[in-house]
Amino acid sequence: MTDLISIIVSTKNNQATLRYTLSSTLKLADLFDVELVIVDGKSTDCTPEITRKFIDKYGSYYLKFKVLQDPGTSLSFARSLGYKHSEGSIIVFLDGDTPLTNSFALHLRKELEDYDLISPLFEVIPLDNVTKYFSKFMTVVSYLQVANKMISKPSILPPARIFKRQVLEKMHGYPLFSRFFGEDRMATALAVKLGFHYKFSTKLKLLKIEEPRYFSCLRKHFRYGIGINRDITSLGKRLLRDYIIMRRLNHLNVLIPIVSLIYASRYYGMTREIKMSIYVALIKYFIDLAILSGDVVSLRKKGNNYEK
Repeated sequence: MTDLISIIVSTKNNQATLRYTLSSTLKLADLFDVELVIVDGKSTDCTPEITRKFIDKYGSYYLKFKVLQDPGTSLSFARSLGYKHSEGSIIVFLDGDTPLTNSFALHLRKELEDYDLISPLFEVIPLDNVTKYFSKFMTVVSYLQVANKMISKPSILPPARIFKRQVLEKMHGYPLFSRFFGEDRMATALAVKLGFHYKFSTKLKLLKIEEPRYFSCLRKHFRYGIGINRDITSLGKRLLRDYIIMRRLNHLNVLIPIVSLIYASRYYGMTREIKMSIYVALIKYFIDLAILSGDVVSLRKKGNNYEK
């Protein structure tokens, strides 16, 4: 594969994680012609300095590189801006806290042969107890995604991060429907509806560096609950209709935690670890509780503005 690959890194106040994300792209640059596009959303921490030092040291490793500034309003805008200033025939979207795994470059060529957009498998790095439990929870999520052959609705598919350029050209760029809810799901659903070939890959893996502590995990999912009502446009809501319905059906897990028990059972079936299975069930329960709380609060306070 000799096509130019554009890696678009959207970052905002990621001083703790950005250096790992940027460094992870070097292996890809060793094997392919790579363009690195960094989109900074008005960071107020050391993110700009980290970016500058990385480019000064490693800029020559890339065929091209660009550093862009955006208003910091949304990932949708940052991804769209990065795409418009990129030239690659393959687009890989990363966040400031999602490094590539070492094996990513080895499998990219094969995985792109017959598909137009690919959803990678995410692996959460266990930094403390809550991220360790969340990592195990995501193991079950990935297992269910692989095992559930019935998933066919475009908005329910795991969101893509790797696109061939013709997909985004047909979509007229990355869709600007969201501030902090479901932006990647919207892009995936729209591409599938347009007839492009989609794949969920277990070989192309990204790492996810989640913020430690329970409060950070619950706050993030509380924001997702708010986003269901207060964030996306009417067009975005129509595009994600099936996902929103499924997400709200999970509210029932707070009242009758059957889904939590299913997750625990799945994890126990894979590992035979009783204690960790209980933690997986609890993580599922409290995530659903946080999303339900955000959903309810946003319905009750429609006039409020919520900042990311």
